[in-house]
Amino acid sequence: MRIAKAVVFAVGLTLSLGAIAAEKLDPALQAVNKEKFDDQAAAIRQQMKPGGRWEFVDAGERSRVNTRLDEIASLLATAASVDDLSRESKAQLVEAQEDVNAILTKKDGRRLICQQVAPTGSNRTQKQCATFAERERQRRDARDFLRQTGDDGISTR
Repeated sequence: MRIAKAVVFAVGLTLSLGAIAAEKLDPALQAVNKEKFDDQAAAIRQQMKPGGRWEFVDAGERSRVNTRLDEIASLLATAASVDDLSRESKAQLVEAQEDVNAILTKKDGRRLICQQVAPTGSNRTQKQCATFAERERQRRDARDFLRQTGDDGISTR
């Protein structure tokens, strides 16, 4: 009986790890050559505007993304593709690209966030999922409501 349980556990673990490994991350930016990069950079800049996929990127992060995109553009202006760059230039390009992707992944409005919450009056938790954009809009709407009603969160008894 123990051996059967161990085998079932091992097979389940192997399958779940295989599914995790097979899951492909979709980075926002993959610089290959100047033309493709220019299209990607324009799309990223467009999607950082209100209503876009990355609308919740704050001003400091937006400035950093734009600076890094300009840096990549200047590196790609000297070569036909990434393969033609020097080793140092490739390292700079990869570093800038990873920086952009880290910021955009963190603030991706399509990113699904799930949490276990217990409804009021219950100890049984339920899984609630919402996109990053939905959560940010709810947070912003709650903050705006509190400002409009004049409630500063301090109880006066």
